[in-house]
Amino acid sequence: MQMDPKKEILIAVPHGMCAGVRRALEAVESVLHRCGTPVYVLHEIVHNDFIVNDLRRRGVRFAETLAEVPEGAVLLFSAHGVSAAVEREAKKRKLRIVDATCPLVKRLQIAAARRSSDPGDVLILIGHRGHPEVEGVLGRTGGGRVLVVEREADIAALPDCSGARRISRLAQTTLNCETVETLTGLLRQRYPALECGPGICYATTNRQSAMCELASLCGMVLVIGSRRSSNSNRLREIAESRGCRAFLIDGPEVLPPEVASWPGPIGVSAGASAPEELVERTVVRLGELGFGPVRLLGTPEQKLAFAPPEIPESRPASPGGAGGT
Repeated sequence: MQMDPKKEILIAVPHGMCAGVRRALEAVESVLHRCGTPVYVLHEIVHNDFIVNDLRRRGVRFAETLAEVPEGAVLLFSAHGVSAAVEREAKKRKLRIVDATCPLVKRLQIAAARRSSDPGDVLILIGHRGHPEVEGVLGRTGGGRVLVVEREADIAALPDCSGARRISRLAQTTLNCETVETLTGLLRQRYPALECGPGICYATTNRQSAMCELASLCGMVLVIGSRRSSNSNRLREIAESRGCRAFLIDGPEVLPPEVASWPGPIGVSAGASAPEELVERTVVRLGELGFGPVRLLGTPEQKLAFAPPEIPESRPASPGGAGGT
């Protein structure tokens, strides 16, 4: 049967997992293999319910505070990173730390510490207050003045920094590229000597560029990712800003009812924490609803792999003599 080209499924390229997420998940797998269960992760290893629920079923325990982690246990820091205070407390509790912080987030943390080291430094971080990555970066800063900007209105409220030794701008790695560019321009107007350090990562930039192309050809776009995922929400916002009906979904089981009656074409993308399995299953479900054929749209991403974090060889025996399984 010949398919109606108007019902095409257009898949953004690139989409889905980035190198930092893959590194974090491979670290969890290595710890499970070498140390057995339970394994603890501070907060969610990545912001994706499918992954978190699968790991929980396999014996991974997600803790919101260090107080929930027994002394001497194996603890992974998530891909979003943690503050220096959290790291010190974890060591004080003799936890066996596996630092799965994305290396690009780690680079941001290092830059924040360096650019706020002097009392005369002013560091402006563009990011979402309360996001784990932002909290971790703020927790690595030094003795300088640190300001957080989320939107244009925040810039108008910033103080006079004419006496500053240095004024720097950093940005959360998962923000909307256009938003950061706009805010940076406004900051330069306010502080002409502004220096720009690390910000949005390659994976966020590439996925957003692919979404821009996808949204130009589709009136409806599905973004696969968790509602807690910053980068997934930014993809949805970009599609909406270009006039698309855009939906952020956890997977094919929760397709919005509007999809069934959509004349096509329909676009599909996925956040940087979403596994390819969910993309494939969503495409299958769309096929069952009469959509197809499938066309890839964009330019494949150059494969990037980060060195793995140090993994404990095995779990030491507990005082009672029981080791890991």
